[in-house]
Amino acid sequence: MKEFYVAVLAGAVLTIAGSATAADLGPRPVYDAPAAVAPAWSGPYAGLFAGYGWGKADATEPINAATGFFYNIGGTPYSFDADGFFGGGTLGYNWQPGALVLGLEGEIGYLGLEGSRIDPNGVANGTPDTTTRVKSDFYSAVTGRLGLPMNNILFYGKGGGAFLDAKATTIDPCIAPPAGCGIGTLSMRGDETMFGWTAGGGIEWAYAANWTAKVEYAYFDFGELDTTGASSFAEHERQSIDVTAQTVRVGVNYRWGAP
Repeated sequence: MKEFYVAVLAGAVLTIAGSATAADLGPRPVYDAPAAVAPAWSGPYAGLFAGYGWGKADATEPINAATGFFYNIGGTPYSFDADGFFGGGTLGYNWQPGALVLGLEGEIGYLGLEGSRIDPNGVANGTPDTTTRVKSDFYSAVTGRLGLPMNNILFYGKGGGAFLDAKATTIDPCIAPPAGCGIGTLSMRGDETMFGWTAGGGIEWAYAANWTAKVEYAYFDFGELDTTGASSFAEHERQSIDVTAQTVRVGVNYRWGAP
């Protein structure tokens, strides 16, 4: 009887082992590893940014157009630096039809360029008393963007039109004769919205589902700002000042519809 139980137990073990072996040799289900999903850049976005702007004002010597005479003898154009805080907001839309990202972006903010210089033509005449000043405040731009996405990083370039609200004065007060004062006075002013162009580029990082951070450089050429005014010689003087600027910024964007 003992031999019978041993035989039955051995048979059961062999049956179970054979079933397991057959199951191991059969087809197994295939499980694919989840594919890495690159962020979709398409859709609207809005953001804020802050940075710094530094630029240059290129001024012509004030001239009486009727007579062709410059206010200060020599008439050589002169330049000076202008810089200040840069910041504002953006609103845009991206399309990603394939390997590239296309976009349209509008921005508005504050570009506080400010600078001044004594007219060097007056210095050459021994009367350093004519000062030109430039100050800007609000600006806006509308640009197209072209980007190359690499997973959650977007390298992009941009370009378009730009506006700048700027003011300028060229004043010869002649308040302390004879030292530091010429033989006449001059009061010129200009206040207008300038229109020009901008171009630049940057890097944008999708660090969360709906959020991106960016670092960007842009160059602005805002065109000419004209000043006019009268001198004590009963002459009407005119002057033009070209304003350009370079800017760097950091910012964050919120994207709607991001996966």
